[in-house]
Amino acid sequence: MATSAAGLVSTTVSTDQLAPLGFELLEPASSGADTNSGEGQKIWVYVQNDAAAAAAWTAGKVIMRLAATSTHQGVLAPVAIVAPMRMLGVAQHAIPSDSFGFILKRGIGVITAGNGAALTVNTLVTTGGTVVLGTGLDAVADASAITDTTSEAVGWCTVGAAAAANATCWIDCKGG
Repeated sequence: MATSAAGLVSTTVSTDQLAPLGFELLEPASSGADTNSGEGQKIWVYVQNDAAAAAAWTAGKVIMRLAATSTHQGVLAPVAIVAPMRMLGVAQHAIPSDSFGFILKRGIGVITAGNGAALTVNTLVTTGGTVVLGTGLDAVADASAITDTTSEAVGWCTVGAAAAANATCWIDCKGG
């Protein structure tokens, strides 16, 4: 596990801000017996769980930039498709409301399946898990582009999961 010069690791969570919002922590690829063994490089971004949201984040929840802000304050992604530039990353551990911590911006991690349906292996994952904030669903390719959600992808499902479970995904969020 990578450690910043300030001693922060990707699982650091605090009610005090310990790094600049948007700070990125690079966890290099490893072949050793550590938590990142064989998963390749990961990029974590330091964010704040917005106090107004009053919802703790749990592993697998997709986080987007708070509306009308240019900071790295985040909220659970809504139950609608969201533009990729608003996506900050995906929580990989609990971060309580009004707290600070790292979420996964890029690399192998988990995304919670929403929309009452499974996340399918070898399929793009987008936001918009109906009913449950912060969940993902399979992207849909539509020739007419009316309901096409493939351009809003936040990841690629590598190991599928049933509804409300966490699927293993290659995460790539552009807004972090």
